[in-house]
Amino acid sequence: MNNTALKQVWDLPVRLCHWSMAILVPVLWWTAENHEMTYHRYAGFTLLGVLVFRIYWGFFGTHTARFAQFIQSPARVMRYASVVLQGGAPPVFGHNPLGGYSVLLLLGLLLTQVGLGLFAIDVDGFDGGPFADYIAYDAARLMAELHEVCFWLVVAAVALHLLAIIAHRLKGHNLVPAMIHGKAPADHDIPVYPYLQTRFAIGVILAGMLVWAVISASPY
Repeated sequence: MNNTALKQVWDLPVRLCHWSMAILVPVLWWTAENHEMTYHRYAGFTLLGVLVFRIYWGFFGTHTARFAQFIQSPARVMRYASVVLQGGAPPVFGHNPLGGYSVLLLLGLLLTQVGLGLFAIDVDGFDGGPFADYIAYDAARLMAELHEVCFWLVVAAVALHLLAIIAHRLKGHNLVPAMIHGKAPADHDIPVYPYLQTRFAIGVILAGMLVWAVISASPY
């Protein structure tokens, strides 16, 4: 790869999703810890919209945003991991094979976290997710307990993600600026597919409609 020329690697929607999640996770923690449940729900609904859009964009976005680009076979992941353990961390256009599975892990945990929150309810049985009334109280309390457990799994996954970024930085690969301005040393820019703006608009509308449907079901 060219070590000096900066090329477009991450599109704006990917970067917006990334930093939205980075902001919303601590906001959700703070609002829960301080019993600001109205704001907690708003942040949760926002996170749901971001996740739905990111999944959509994983199929219809630009090259490096697509799951098909960064989800590699287990064999390739093992080969890449062995190279990393031997002291090498070759730069990759987009997510590396390990990073691709890290993205899947974080998306899966966050989706699980939001999903559990939709059915969770507090001990008093008054304050809960929009779907808590559709299940028994004991089941809703179980969802609340699992919601808390899942949060710490999210924290662990985020910690691993940060450690990986630090490890890359120590090896001379600073990944953070690329997720800010979208550019990194590369031989070519991300391929731009036709009708990308239309696809973006469709994704926003779909995510918004789903979140609106969830909010409409909420009695709170």
